[in-house]
Amino acid sequence: MVGVGLIGTGFMGKCHAIAWSAVGAVFPDAAKPRLVHLGEVNEDLAKRKAGEFGFAKATSDWRAVVNDPEVDIVSLTTPNQFHPEMAIAVLEAGKHLWCEKPMAPSFAEAEAMAAAAKKSGKVAALGYNYIQSPAIRHIGALLDEKIIGEVNHLRIEMDEDFMADPEALFFWKHEATSGYGALDDFAVHPLSLVSALFGRVGSVICDMAKPYADRKMASGGRRAVETYDIASVLMHLENGIAGTLQVNRSAWGRKGRIAIQIFGSKGSILFDQERMNEFQLYLTSDRATEQGYRTILVAPQHRPYDLFVPAPGHGLGFNDLKIIECHELLTRIAGKPARLIEFAEGLEIERTVHAMARSFEEKRWVDVR
Repeated sequence: MVGVGLIGTGFMGKCHAIAWSAVGAVFPDAAKPRLVHLGEVNEDLAKRKAGEFGFAKATSDWRAVVNDPEVDIVSLTTPNQFHPEMAIAVLEAGKHLWCEKPMAPSFAEAEAMAAAAKKSGKVAALGYNYIQSPAIRHIGALLDEKIIGEVNHLRIEMDEDFMADPEALFFWKHEATSGYGALDDFAVHPLSLVSALFGRVGSVICDMAKPYADRKMASGGRRAVETYDIASVLMHLENGIAGTLQVNRSAWGRKGRIAIQIFGSKGSILFDQERMNEFQLYLTSDRATEQGYRTILVAPQHRPYDLFVPAPGHGLGFNDLKIIECHELLTRIAGKPARLIEFAEGLEIERTVHAMARSFEEKRWVDVR
């Protein structure tokens, strides 16, 4: 059995815990995980979450999780600025690592993490769960078949509204220590889909914006917002496809939108994560009298949907993607090929994000490499 450690128990920490608990039930071939050790910022919270999630041990010292001889792999779900020190410690301790995105606030830190992963020889994967969607997997297969011909244009957007309220309080994602803002907090997810479906980005030009210059402090007064909630990017992929990327953390009405429009010489494909169990397909090969977008519902034929639900149209959810990702991780640890973004590929996503930020600062097109 694989011994699991978890550091951080917020939104993504709980997602990881659910995945570790469910992966064996969904995937019969999965190595059965054992929930060994949970770490949080204080002992009381750690003990409470360990009880809720089913971990045998709890601690307020994250290094105790890393150094526990019963732990084979660590799930790291802390805020971004803590990733570098913790991830490198996990890898140097000879453990496998499942780290949430983005890798780190600075590119130098991300490079150090990738170097530690390479040196360790352990699996170090990033939490890009959207690439695991059965719909996205099938869209990739259709692109490989060139069902819409040669792709020439890509539009991809990610929007949520959890920062849309101007009266919401200042919190850690408004601090520069967390990164650029929507560009690395959000854009890395669409970029993971670009990477999985099309490959690397070649060049970019970027603009960023702050909808609100400052925020109220819980302790009184106001503090300047140091990150950008909005980013708009023009890009050229290395394979010649032209694209646009737009991300917004302050978009009222958007809850979990990652919208993709893929245009080719013989048709187009549309997908929106808010309706993750369907996608739209337009083919010029259809008769002119019936040409139009058809809606494809995700079904057991779109694996691994079949391992969750035996009937079409019933739908998977966000946490199910995390369970699929967990299975891919266990498959990779077993030495088999897996659909994952490991640190080396993740570093290229980080490189793209930092090129976008540099483009904004310098007001010009920037080559990613």
